[in-house]
Amino acid sequence: MSRSSERSLIPALLLCAAALSIAGCAHRPRQTGVPIEQRPTPPQPPPEEKPGAPPATSAPPVTGSVGATMNDAEREQARQRIIADTTAASAAVKKCATKTLLPDQESVFETTRGYLIQTRAALKRDELWQAESLARKARQLALSLECH
Repeated sequence: MSRSSERSLIPALLLCAAALSIAGCAHRPRQTGVPIEQRPTPPQPPPEEKPGAPPATSAPPVTGSVGATMNDAEREQARQRIIADTTAASAAVKKCATKTLLPDQESVFETTRGYLIQTRAALKRDELWQAESLARKARQLALSLECH
């Protein structure tokens, strides 16, 4: 064999070796996942949690009422903001309650109602900071509901 034929043979041999090494993996059986019917069912959240609400385990437990650290004037201002936000959100929800809604409107409607319910529960626990946040979210969502 001549030198030039040896040089052209080297890349061909390298290509064959690479092809054989790749083809060598094809004989292994393909691994598949577990069928969904055989997967274990994850634990369900407690019934008091609403869709869209953050999980109860995401925030550290509160040892005392955060609202208790507010003075009387701050508490009254927070209550006034909560009242204004929940009143606006409730009015929008009432307008839409008797209307036929599109699926995306229905989702916004239900989420807004859920925030109003959670706001009421936070007020019962005297957690004004949380009630104010939930009421604000309810008002902001309700603004996107257009039921005329």
